[in-house]
Amino acid sequence: MASQASLAESTRQQWLTLTGDVELDADDSVSAHLILRSQPDSFDLGQRFIRLGYRHDLNDDVSLSLSYAHVTTEVSGGGDAVQHRLAQGISFPLVQEIDARVQIEEVFGVTGSNDVGVRFRPRVRWRHDLNQSGKVELQLSDELIFALNDTDFGQTSGLTANRAGAAVHFDVGEHFGIMPGYTWQLVNRSGGPMRNDHILGLTLEANY
Repeated sequence: MASQASLAESTRQQWLTLTGDVELDADDSVSAHLILRSQPDSFDLGQRFIRLGYRHDLNDDVSLSLSYAHVTTEVSGGGDAVQHRLAQGISFPLVQEIDARVQIEEVFGVTGSNDVGVRFRPRVRWRHDLNQSGKVELQLSDELIFALNDTDFGQTSGLTANRAGAAVHFDVGEHFGIMPGYTWQLVNRSGGPMRNDHILGLTLEANY
């Protein structure tokens, strides 16, 4: 039987992201992310992401990225479900203060399935300094997630989700940052009504 939260048309969640970036040279960097997501309408842990990434800057404006994520989903009354995600992306400017990222993601190794799901994830982001020192920045973003194929683990081709977010980034000293934010997520569920997720997020950063 589906849980009451999974059938709801609106839920509340909390996300915590811990991020570390290390520059290898002037053009290359590696990153690590730990992302914790709560269950809908609960503070109990729902999903755990461990993501490793590599970025190469082609110039001051354009960069290529490659990342791998190990995703664990808590299952009530059963064993945890695991999946793996591999993503390739390119980021580039559109107009002043607005940049875009185009990403292809493969989902594989899903518990109980041999299928590979492919997703297309374009994102647009507006970044605006709120003070002259550049230490406080407003970020507005919108990301669309399209599934490009059907799978036996529940992925249905078409629009999967839309994430619209607002956040304020604060530089804390030379190497650290903190970014509280809010995301409204519209989830397209196969065979059910659209679901609205209201997400409060907090990102803690370290950069070296």
